[in-house]
Amino acid sequence: MRIATWAQDMGSSEKPVCFARYAFAPTPVDTDDVRIDVTTPGNLFDPGARATFGVLAARDRAVPWSVRDYRGRTVRSGTAVVDPATREGAVDAGELPVGYYTLTLRGTAGDGVPVARTAGFAVQHPGPDPQRTTDSFFGINHHHRSAPGDAWDDSTKLAARAGADALRVDSVYWSSIERPKGEYQWPEASERVTADFGARGQNGLMLLGFGNSDYGNIPSTDEAYQAFGKYAGQVAEKAGGRIESLEVWNEYYGGFSNGVCSQSAKCYAKMLAAAYSGVKAADPNVTVVGASSFKVPLDWFEELFKLGGLKHMDAISIHPYRAPGDPEGVELDIAGLKRLMRQYSHGRELPIWITEQGWTSADRDGIGVSEQTQAQATARALLEAKAAGISRYYWYDLINDGNGPSNGEHNFGLLRKTGPEANGLNPKPAYLAYSTVARELTEAQFTGRLRTGECDLYAYTFRSASGSPGGGAVTTALWSGDRSGTPVRVRTGKPVTVVDMLGAERVLEPVDGWVHLTATGAPVYLRAAVDKVEETPLLSLSAPKDIAAGAEVPVTATLDNRATGHGDGAPTRRRTAVFEIEGERVTVSAAPGRRASAVLKVPAGDMPGSRGLAAAVTLDGKRAGAVATGTRVTAEPVTVDVSPEMSVKGATRTDRLAVTVTNHLPDASVGVTGIGWSFGDRTGTIAGVSSGSGGTVPPLATRTFRATVDGACAYAVRPVEVTARLADGRTAHDSDSFGFSPIARATPHLVDGRLTGLENVPKVDLSEVGSYNGIELSVADGDMWATWDDKNLYVSAVVREKNHRTAQRIAWLPAGDSIGIGVQPGKPGEGLGSWGADWYMLYAGDTVTEGPGVFVESLPKDYPVGSVEGADVRVARDDEAGTTTYLVAVPWKRIAPLSPGDPSFSLTLTVNKNDGVERENNYRSLGLDGWQTWGDGLNNWKLVRYQQVQLTR
Repeated sequence: MRIATWAQDMGSSEKPVCFARYAFAPTPVDTDDVRIDVTTPGNLFDPGARATFGVLAARDRAVPWSVRDYRGRTVRSGTAVVDPATREGAVDAGELPVGYYTLTLRGTAGDGVPVARTAGFAVQHPGPDPQRTTDSFFGINHHHRSAPGDAWDDSTKLAARAGADALRVDSVYWSSIERPKGEYQWPEASERVTADFGARGQNGLMLLGFGNSDYGNIPSTDEAYQAFGKYAGQVAEKAGGRIESLEVWNEYYGGFSNGVCSQSAKCYAKMLAAAYSGVKAADPNVTVVGASSFKVPLDWFEELFKLGGLKHMDAISIHPYRAPGDPEGVELDIAGLKRLMRQYSHGRELPIWITEQGWTSADRDGIGVSEQTQAQATARALLEAKAAGISRYYWYDLINDGNGPSNGEHNFGLLRKTGPEANGLNPKPAYLAYSTVARELTEAQFTGRLRTGECDLYAYTFRSASGSPGGGAVTTALWSGDRSGTPVRVRTGKPVTVVDMLGAERVLEPVDGWVHLTATGAPVYLRAAVDKVEETPLLSLSAPKDIAAGAEVPVTATLDNRATGHGDGAPTRRRTAVFEIEGERVTVSAAPGRRASAVLKVPAGDMPGSRGLAAAVTLDGKRAGAVATGTRVTAEPVTVDVSPEMSVKGATRTDRLAVTVTNHLPDASVGVTGIGWSFGDRTGTIAGVSSGSGGTVPPLATRTFRATVDGACAYAVRPVEVTARLADGRTAHDSDSFGFSPIARATPHLVDGRLTGLENVPKVDLSEVGSYNGIELSVADGDMWATWDDKNLYVSAVVREKNHRTAQRIAWLPAGDSIGIGVQPGKPGEGLGSWGADWYMLYAGDTVTEGPGVFVESLPKDYPVGSVEGADVRVARDDEAGTTTYLVAVPWKRIAPLSPGDPSFSLTLTVNKNDGVERENNYRSLGLDGWQTWGDGLNNWKLVRYQQVQLTR
């Protein structure tokens, strides 16, 4: 063996050196834990490649591993042998179908505790190569700090693989470019990012901002505006034609401006004009993107347009965040923005760019959604944006900002960052959802929405350009806003390729001109021009809502031959369907006019969480269907839930704890021998539970037991705990904090400054049952009443405040002296993370220029931010007494799905106080000094802090 040698204090030699003996001692990996070694960039594998990984383990010699698919099914498992000398092992999961997977290792942590480590991986058809496409619709936000140094190049490759043709990056901060004052730098990080755009073929959008201490940080003087313009010009010049576009600031309307110019359209217009002039003088070809607003504040945009802002931008950007609600509905805001542009620009519209939108997968209630829901949101948001005519869309963002599972800002990414689980970037399902939309619809234009007969059933058609790789082909995207799934049929004259949300393909053959699918929240893409999509009950699957881990899921396959669809005559022949789920098959046959079902049993698996179930269906001898359902796997076989219940008879209110015991086992009853409860300092047991069958909960069933609570003060929130003792010796527990909060039936009136009609109605005394944020009792103290009738929900209030500062406009009520009303269907936070977040944040009061009104800032579908039509607000101020009296009536039809027919929902009430600082505006939260609240969650958006209430009669 010949090697070049070097030795301490002896120099080096390239001459041959002869060794009589030699031995290599491998250096052990530096780890004190068990961890997944990402050996393929991004854990992304091409179809046909073997999915392989490394294993790093300090304390284990054998590490069990398992692979689960997107539906939660275990598809591979084994044990990795670890070399004690190197602390390394390997996993070879073999070839897998296209789709999303997770790899889990079970080993020993550094503290000696058993631990499971999980990372995502995918088998994926890469998205379209940005260097070979002309479509720049698909963009992604990427923080330079998330991938410093050489990691930047690796991460942008993964963005390109997803099909992102554009990146929005924050690497040219004003404070890093102009330092010291009047001198301009071009940092290495800025050059690296800029050079990478060209190498990758991606269009770069750089963010101009945020402040410079030499000019008071946020520009507010003529000198600062001019300096910002020079800085913008320097960025364009130093980029040397390698940056396609520059965006002026980020969320100036939002959380990124403060001081005398906070959210001021007038200040922003001056800064925008200076930046536009500076950029165009340096490089006229750079696109200047303006506004970059949080959400779509049409009042702010109108003021900006009146000041000439449209003349100083080539494209306009918005950040229409809707999380944790549905993506649908953004088109209403976009339509309003287009209308304003035409009004103030002689009928002309600028291109609209969505430069931020995202859903965090944090596991914190009221903030995050599940990773499955994040993936659905990714696909649906892209489809909605394309359909609304958005020119460019940037998902927020590429890589998780951190590893805190409950931190909202840490979990927006399409990729997980390096952390305790794995030593490299690895995908979340949203990465594949994004990539699939890009692969199917790059260079395709929206052509229309098919009429489906159902408002929650979406069928959008897109056509690729004739000269594009798609060659003029038509793609139909299909999904449903119904969380339970909608059985549909699609008319097509020939076999159709169906691509699921994660990129897997299958071919369906029509029977009588139709193929059959289950439309869910996860879009599918049909590579065909279809002319009709409609709901039909012909083929369907169903499963229990919940199932215990380790059990078998009874899945019901149904063939309904009573009526196949709209306009069809009565069925005339027997139909036969073969359903196949995960290797299990069942045949169902139904005579004309009959419905038949059969049950298959499928393992639930041992991993708590959602469990998808999908069946391929052969109908009358042809593979014509793909139907789906799902269940939720629970860690415990029996769970308990406690909630408040009230009844009123005359002047007497009876309060009860409703304790619901759910048996998630499919084949065994559960005996409940006793239930203990506590409500604040009150305790008790529910008597008679164990007697007879009263304490038995059948398989996959629930039973509710009730305990009367005496002497509870209305609206007083107390800690609650319940424990159910089971016949097999186990216990099931639940805890919460709530009160008994009745909403009495009463129609109040405001007469001569005084409220009437509230006799015998319980009062929400905020000084007794509320809390303060930012202010004290001496600043504001409110008494509030919530009542109802068949037409309206009413909130009345008397607020004791020395000074009352009336907001200028209805849109600014959230920052003025006002009262706030937050309402949400169901229990607090119920449904969040799975498209259940229809809620309303209402702010009521008087205004200087528009009179009294109610402003809504909320995220239910098809409901724009703005004034609430039909709401009635009356305000009476008594300066001598120092009181402000409110009467607010909100029609039930304006807060659907809430209605008198569903008497239990969630509510929060607040008294809002302005800080009294003189500003040019008081947009939304700007100027809010603090608030007094019952329930909380309105001004800080924590829906789980709302309180459950009940309409009483």
